[in-house]
Amino acid sequence: MPPEAPIDDCSQVAASPRPLSQRRGVAFAVIVAGGLMLTFSAGFVNAVALGVAGRPVTHVTGAVSRLSTDLGNGDAVDAKRAFLLIGSFAAGAVLSGLVIGKPSVRLTRRYGLLTMAAGALLGGAAAVFVGRPIAGAMLASMAAGVQNAMASSYGGLIVRTTHVTGVLTDLGFLIGQTLRGRRTPMWKPALLTGLFGAFFGGGVGRAIAQERFGAAAMYGPAATLIVAGAMYAAWRVARQRMTGSSEAGGQSAARR
Repeated sequence: MPPEAPIDDCSQVAASPRPLSQRRGVAFAVIVAGGLMLTFSAGFVNAVALGVAGRPVTHVTGAVSRLSTDLGNGDAVDAKRAFLLIGSFAAGAVLSGLVIGKPSVRLTRRYGLLTMAAGALLGGAAAVFVGRPIAGAMLASMAAGVQNAMASSYGGLIVRTTHVTGVLTDLGFLIGQTLRGRRTPMWKPALLTGLFGAFFGGGVGRAIAQERFGAAAMYGPAATLIVAGAMYAAWRVARQRMTGSSEAGGQSAARR
């Protein structure tokens, strides 16, 4: 990966992130904290959906297997449910594509809007889960599709925040590279380990919260995403204004 231009808190994010040891300031902290928060939320939501609806919602691998099995067995009712979950996840990813446009992480993009949208979908899921578990699972699956498509690549890694299959695959690959004698930037396994732990922690958090609140525990990650999205949107606007003021000041000084 070619070297990139320096980054500070008021500049545009460069095309490819620098190693963790060279990154400083708010920008990188936002990326890491946001990724961990989203992954924890996904682990929590998936565990709630498994407990209430009996189906995972933050990835579609199991749903595709279930759909194919149901079709083979002639179970049209369950096949329809699996198809709806798959379609909901895909619809969420489409929404992210419409809003963001590109899969790589850029702090100038409208992640705040999408994060709030995902939170609103989770709130809707929490409201209907008990009476209509499949409808709740569809809303949660759509939220996962929105979230998973928000940031697909970062620093050469394929980053997913709603499941850990790819995370564990990449982590194992990096360990194998290291054992082979190839130097690996430490921020990569550190980030992947953090994402894995966050998803696992979300499941533990669900077990504790759902015992007391039931399906209403879903309101927790819903509120978290809405608040985090609003905070990010406000930070993004302030950051762009600061960047604009800095550039205007530089142009004014150049004219003198």
